[in-house]
Amino acid sequence: MDMKARIHQFICEELLEGDEPVESEENLLADGMVDSLGMLRLIGFIDESFNLVIPPEDFILDNFRTLNQLMIYLEGRMNEGGHLGA
Repeated sequence: MDMKARIHQFICEELLEGDEPVESEENLLADGMVDSLGMLRLIGFIDESFNLVIPPEDFILDNFRTLNQLMIYLEGRMNEGGHLGA
């Protein structure tokens, strides 16, 4: 399973508890779909699953608004050497 599919599955199953399907361009932060605690859980999942460190200064809405925006951000981090290891 690729990174996007694993993150999508985590959002649907862990954050939304399977209640709602999520489209790639759907606003994850709208209407409380994913709250701030959910975002922290998502960041922890990304760090643990992909060994990809997200620095606090990158915790901005534009990076996490949609699944597609998140993937664009993560691809940029990987290209910058975001895989820093534990």
